[in-house]
Amino acid sequence: MDTVTLASHRLIHIDLKGAPPRPSFFEKFFPFIKSYGATGILLEWEDTFPYTKELLPIGGLSNSAQATGAPYSIEEAKQILDLAVDCDLMVIPLVQTFGHMEFVLKHDQWRNLREVENYPSSMCPSNSETLGLVRSMIKQIVAFHSSLQYIHIGADEIWHMGWCPTCAKRVQSSKYGRDSLYLDHVAEVAQFIKENYPTLKIIIWDDMLRNMDLKTLQDYNIGYLVEPMVWHYNALEDFKLGSPLWDKYSDVFRYIWCASAFKGATSSCQIIPIVKHHSSNHEAWLKQLESYGNKILNFRGIALTGWSRYDHYATLCELLPCSIPSLCSCIKTWLSGSLNQEMQLSLSENLGFPDGYQADFLKKMPHIQLNFPGGNIYLGMDWFCSLRTRYRNIINSDQMQTWFNQWQISNNYTNPMQIDTIAPFINELLLEVLANENYLKAPLENTFYPHTIEEIQGTLFAPIIQHLRQIKSDCETQLASGCRVRGKKRMIT
Repeated sequence: MDTVTLASHRLIHIDLKGAPPRPSFFEKFFPFIKSYGATGILLEWEDTFPYTKELLPIGGLSNSAQATGAPYSIEEAKQILDLAVDCDLMVIPLVQTFGHMEFVLKHDQWRNLREVENYPSSMCPSNSETLGLVRSMIKQIVAFHSSLQYIHIGADEIWHMGWCPTCAKRVQSSKYGRDSLYLDHVAEVAQFIKENYPTLKIIIWDDMLRNMDLKTLQDYNIGYLVEPMVWHYNALEDFKLGSPLWDKYSDVFRYIWCASAFKGATSSCQIIPIVKHHSSNHEAWLKQLESYGNKILNFRGIALTGWSRYDHYATLCELLPCSIPSLCSCIKTWLSGSLNQEMQLSLSENLGFPDGYQADFLKKMPHIQLNFPGGNIYLGMDWFCSLRTRYRNIINSDQMQTWFNQWQISNNYTNPMQIDTIAPFINELLLEVLANENYLKAPLENTFYPHTIEEIQGTLFAPIIQHLRQIKSDCETQLASGCRVRGKKRMIT
């Protein structure tokens, strides 16, 4: 086990397609994760990369809507890479080359490359312009990153492959059907990289390969072109990989990676990671390698993935600062094999969490100083989760549904006694949500760019604040009206 965990890469995946931090955050974050055992960064730039020339629109505007991640300037992007190098962290760029291409295919000039005209997720591998676009992206990515050893070309979750008329014909005429569409494209991309950058090793996600026959993979010599990163995010009790997969991969690939998750893998709108789940995922991976490691010729290492969105158009899930305790727990689990209660308490103490934190949160929160980058953001978002739970409990309560529903408000058919009970809870909660929003203002501005802050406020805070203000106004209006029945008459049947 020591050989697996200590002598292999431990990459921290940074997904910049959601809430890309300012370089000043990485100035603190990179030394922090290095101290916990990280050896490198799997950097998914998406539309935050400062593409130039013909690719300049990737980070710009699309259909009058701002890109989800406004691009870093060239200087900022170089600063991020320099900060990683200063911490002796290997950087592996991840550039999507087949699926998850919304950040490119949403633009009018590349709309014709979609496999399905209305869906911007996947590129058509039969379009003569597709490889040209991929090559241009790879060229700029490679040129920008010095001393690269690896590049990750994505190629996962191709939801709509073989749908266009040309691809459908290829599927019918090909010996291996839809698998050929995928493998032909990946092979062409890989051959381009090998011809132009012969020392560069190529990584892809493995999910599209899992159900392919052994003979298909061998006939394409895919094992000599790419190294699969086998990803699986389930907890120990629901971990689904097993012997048949490793038997097949051992006959095809010389090198294999694995990928776990420390955030972004439990719910598309999760705010604070479920640490127990993610730690369990790493325990499951360790057991998997213990059971089947003899079938892996060369194990490269693990990438701890941290997704910021489920796709380009999804709303944000866990922010990176909110996920650092989970990340630390996962690294500790990976290096130790598991985390017992004593180790968990020690980790919590090192991160700055006081005893009784959850039990006395609101009282202590303004005075807590957590010992990791963006700790105040973690505190503020944890506070928000608590307030949102209270909000949902109030608006879905029997009291609200029975004595203050929309029909009753519209018909002025309400009971002042019940309103006098409801109104103080609404007023108090509104004030607390506004205080929470104000508490987060400075930490968010110090860590993220305006477009991220606007999204957080617009998706999380604004709907609750607007609704509470409306309820508050309705309470005041009903009390002022004397709660007399007006308008419709009650129908007695």
